Amino acid sequence: MPFTVAIFAFGVSFGVLAKGAGFTALAATSMSGLVFVGSSQFAAVSVIVNGGGWAAAAVAGTLLNLRYLVMGFAILPALRGGRARRAVESQLVIEESWAIASDADGRFDRVRLLSSGVVLWLGWVLGTLAGAIGPFRAVDILNYGLDAVSPVLFFLLLAPHLGTARKRSAAATAAVAAAVLTAVAVPDSAIAVACAVAVGWTWWAGRKP
Repeated sequence: MPFTVAIFAFGVSFGVLAKGAGFTALAATSMSGLVFVGSSQFAAVSVIVNGGGWAAAAVAGTLLNLRYLVMGFAILPALRGGRARRAVESQLVIEESWAIASDADGRFDRVRLLSSGVVLWLGWVLGTLAGAIGPFRAVDILNYGLDAVSPVLFFLLLAPHLGTARKRSAAATAAVAAAVLTAVAVPDSAIAVACAVAVGWTWWAGRKP
């Protein structure tokens, strides 16, 4: 429930941003229904707002989606059926459904993944629609604190997975890498590189002496 409320509010903020960028309510809502990745959608629309083309927007979104390669490999054993069925089920893999489906032993529950994915998808799409057709303005995102939804949601996802020193060190290393890269490089690439740093650090820290 907390994740659904948070992702609905996040969807509202995206709908407001998309509307300000000239998207129709249908276009914004369709994008949320088909893409279903908030960070990539925000990045793509931000590129358009700042005068970039659709190719640049697609590149920005793709860079942010690289993390799903790692998440997809991790959750693949939990999916069933042939390639087509697994491809359809994997469309519901986002950070929130991934975290909800994960167990303490590193395995994933398929039922939790799919059920939470559907509920979160509905929350995201309906939130986008509300933001796109509602009387909200971009300034309202700050006034109502909607800009704080993303970091709070990320912390809620991360907190249950910080049970060991190895995991905490990986998270801290990735956070520092993302902060530094955001300051000196292209922000959209910082997240992808930070993910790679976290994976590398986790592997290195887990080596036996």
